[in-house]
Amino acid sequence: MRYEPALYASVLFYYDLYPQQVEDLGKIKRISTNRGEFALKETTMSTHQADEFIHALRKLTKLGYKQAVPILPTKYGEYTVATGSHTYYLMPWFETIEYTARESREEKLADQLGVIHRLTVKTEAFQKEQVEQSVQQLVQRWEMRRLELQRFADQAENKTYMSPFELTFLTHAFMLDQMAEAATEHLQKWYELCLEKEKYRTVLCHGRLQRSHALFSPDNEALLLNFERASIDTPARDLASFCRYSFPNAYWSEEEVQRWFIRYEHHLPLLDEEKHLTCAYLNFPEPVAYSVEAYVSNRSSMSEFEHVRRLEKRLTAMRKVQRLTQKLIVIEQEASQ
Repeated sequence: MRYEPALYASVLFYYDLYPQQVEDLGKIKRISTNRGEFALKETTMSTHQADEFIHALRKLTKLGYKQAVPILPTKYGEYTVATGSHTYYLMPWFETIEYTARESREEKLADQLGVIHRLTVKTEAFQKEQVEQSVQQLVQRWEMRRLELQRFADQAENKTYMSPFELTFLTHAFMLDQMAEAATEHLQKWYELCLEKEKYRTVLCHGRLQRSHALFSPDNEALLLNFERASIDTPARDLASFCRYSFPNAYWSEEEVQRWFIRYEHHLPLLDEEKHLTCAYLNFPEPVAYSVEAYVSNRSSMSEFEHVRRLEKRLTAMRKVQRLTQKLIVIEQEASQ
């Protein structure tokens, strides 16, 4: 415990709170006052992002959604406090409770993601030029990433002695290139189906749903945090993001991941095109590209062993993604027969 009342006094003044103790837990500060304990979140949100964040939470509240941790207003009725470099918001403090349910935490989170998407789903007219531009931008970004990976592989092959990281990457380079190709094909399939239907669906996306952005109540129900990146987008983007963040907790059981989709689709069954878009996002080897980029540009940040270990974990995840997405599309094809 650290007693630092002066550090956040100017922010807490807006809540008529006077800190007796402040515990620094990173971006969250545990604030003890004579009115109880609170969690103060320190962020780098811009004014626009803060407005979007609060708008998303208000929208969910209006729709009757009760599984988000509440944001407390200041004495002036505002929900964020901006200083020169940071934006703050205040929440009640919740003690960490042992999770005891039989289902995984991720199943509960997938369930809540489905509820949010069902409450906020809208069908939009397919604006061909606008969507085409977005698709082209994504394809160009993926193509640049793909070329970077190919360049790294070529440079490694031309070396007399490869590093362990380079050797590990090169062993899987062909698989990664195949997956990048598959991602583009799934994206094209999504575009063609939406063009044919002349519509697509949008939802309120959490943006970064994962285990660390949730608390669990005594009855093991999820309370969601960190809607700071909430936006209106396709459900596929939110689902793919959730899967990427959650894969490390699945002990890589395909059955476990399929249960996430079952829980989600209990609330909002995915359309064929949304399955293709989810597969597109999951298949593109973005996490591996980040590992390579970190190795090339900031190699000294970790030891060779740590770089290799992180790469191996992400390669394992990509192999599992390959099998998972094949199953998703097979399920879709079987259903249509």
